[in-house]
Amino acid sequence: MKRIFYLVALLLCVLMSVSAQGLRHSVCVVQPEFAEADRAFMADYSLFMARAGMRSASRALTAYKNEGTFGSGVVVEHGGKKYVLTNLHVIGYADKATIIFQLHDKTIRYEHCEVANIGQTDLAAIALPADCEMIALPLYAGEIEEDMSIVAAGFPELANKPSWQLTRGSISNARLDVDSREHATRIIQHSASIDPGSSGGPLLLKNAEGKYEILGVNTWKAFYREGVGLAIGKEDVQTFLTTLSPAALNAHNEMDPLLNLSGEDWLYVFRNLPDSLQKNIKDLDWRLPLDPALRTLAVRDSLVVNKGKSAKHFDNSAPRVITDLENINHFYLIYDNYLGMNQMVGIQIGHEWFGFLTTGLQVNALLAETEKSGTRTVNAGPMFGLYLGAQVPIQVGKFILAPRINQSAAAGPFFNGDAFDTKVAITTDTRVGLDWRIPAGSKDFIIGVHYDLNWLWNTGTLAIQPYKTISGSFSFNQYLQHGVGLTLGIAW
Repeated sequence: MKRIFYLVALLLCVLMSVSAQGLRHSVCVVQPEFAEADRAFMADYSLFMARAGMRSASRALTAYKNEGTFGSGVVVEHGGKKYVLTNLHVIGYADKATIIFQLHDKTIRYEHCEVANIGQTDLAAIALPADCEMIALPLYAGEIEEDMSIVAAGFPELANKPSWQLTRGSISNARLDVDSREHATRIIQHSASIDPGSSGGPLLLKNAEGKYEILGVNTWKAFYREGVGLAIGKEDVQTFLTTLSPAALNAHNEMDPLLNLSGEDWLYVFRNLPDSLQKNIKDLDWRLPLDPALRTLAVRDSLVVNKGKSAKHFDNSAPRVITDLENINHFYLIYDNYLGMNQMVGIQIGHEWFGFLTTGLQVNALLAETEKSGTRTVNAGPMFGLYLGAQVPIQVGKFILAPRINQSAAAGPFFNGDAFDTKVAITTDTRVGLDWRIPAGSKDFIIGVHYDLNWLWNTGTLAIQPYKTISGSFSFNQYLQHGVGLTLGIAW
């Protein structure tokens, strides 16, 4: 009797194993295919949407722009054709996708599969080749009830690669009301484990014949709760499948209004919208990461057309004052020539406040020629100090021009020529100039020219040439000269 029991148990295990292995012929990895130009476009918008405070959308775009991003999918059949059903957020804005079936003995790939359609809910369908022999799974025809035993299948990430996962659980809420997902008619909450990469994989029920049927498509996971998976129900899936037709809807076309507008230019448009509209766009329940960016342009057009708002206010090519520079820390290398041998080389490290005010630390090396008894020597010394400045950053196309005035003060030892007679020196510089900021990736390179008026107070009588010597006071001798200079720098 025990032998018969063990044989039956072994047979059931084998049947369950074969059935689970059979799912690999129906559940697949979905890898969206993006051109390099699309990846660069998404990287650009990802950066500037993050700066607009849309960090969730920015992170989603970052995932799309990375090589090798993936999700899960399941084979379905409609109208005599086979499709891979997945989530819209898995394929993003891709026109095509690579479909991979990881069987136990081999891997089958279908590359450049067309995205056939996208749905109002987070669903998408990808057309499979006519000769595809993978097995389509049917939709469950019965009523979904709580406490039903279910299975979730997919390819969540493990060590940066898709890894087959089959988990079991039960229906914990057969019809979850999720207000933020306004287009979904049914959301199913279940306890089967799903992880990043499971999106698009099927939520399944094994029927009385031991075959799997689709209850829904796993789409979200509540990370702040234990064992809460959310799937789009079979009713929405059925409705979506009826929209499939030879005239495919190209998800990539949704990007068209943004393609001629850089992320930086879009950010300028966004920040010129009223605060209340900016908040509404940030709070937008988006299906795809670029939806808030598209909404920004729609709101701008509405303001221009319906409220008479000047279109020039949103003209990204018009010169404009920038009050919120993206790169607000800077490092300057400064050279001044005082119309003779006297020169100064310095570095400045500082911060820009509100776009207009600059402060920081500086270190200068002053070289000054002196003449004594017909002999000329060079005096030099390091000067340590602070600076305070004001500027007006003006956006001109892709570049920023910044007229500025800078006042600095520094002090340090000053070595008196060949005698190495050390004195104390104090210098102040008033610089008036123009900086040109050139964007380069996430940083700005800076080139500037300026006029410098320099005062020097020194405890010794240096007879510095061509300084103008002014009567001494407080045991200091005063010298004055002026010149021109060059600034090279980087902002980040």
